[in-house]
Amino acid sequence: MIMKRLFLPALLAFPIWTITADDLDQSLDSEESAQTATAITIIFDNSGSMADKGKLKQAKNAFTAWLDTLPPEYSLALIDFKTGKARLAVPLGAENRQAVRDHVAKVTAYGKTPICDCLKIAQSQIAERRTKHSPYERHVVIVFTDGKETVDRRGDRGVMEEIMKLRNAVVEVVGIGFHGQGDYMRPAATRYYHASDEEELASGLAKVDAEIGDDADIEITQSDMDMIEKTKIPLPPAPGGGKQ
Repeated sequence: MIMKRLFLPALLAFPIWTITADDLDQSLDSEESAQTATAITIIFDNSGSMADKGKLKQAKNAFTAWLDTLPPEYSLALIDFKTGKARLAVPLGAENRQAVRDHVAKVTAYGKTPICDCLKIAQSQIAERRTKHSPYERHVVIVFTDGKETVDRRGDRGVMEEIMKLRNAVVEVVGIGFHGQGDYMRPAATRYYHASDEEELASGLAKVDAEIGDDADIEITQSDMDMIEKTKIPLPPAPGGGKQ
């Protein structure tokens, strides 16, 4: 009898949780959202050469218009160059479209072209987000440039190697070469577009969100590495002044 008296209050001390149909629906919706979400990391070239021929203004116009077309639930990040060094300007996250738009609007053209370092930042950001947010999110990295790698000693071969690392981590990499530059990304990128003016850049950006096949089975083979190794592109000397 004493045991029964002790048992009943002890049992009642624990809260009784009930799960409603609405709770279950919200949980399933949240899980589906995590598995179908999309995150886009933009590497935006604002090196010194972008000051020529109105290229920076064209790029700003095209990117600003494209950002307005993206679904509001997309997560975005922006990586650019600051005095010739890679900079995480807007960290990857949701509801930061305006921050990306504002930053693109105020960038100036100056310095070298550290694309390899930008790709490394992108890879680190994506790995961290997959750990903390969701491993199922679709990740796309846009590499927009009007020139060659001028910081990493591997040159353009280094850019291809870093792109391949991202692809091997199931990340889509879209290369966009501007005004006759960037074709060296074509063998490594998931997709590559060439743009010679604002209109063609806008057209290329419009295709970024197109669904493509799963990259889960992509591996860097020895033949891939041999091809990249044979691409001996010398590191161009950095000219004086701001245009590097």
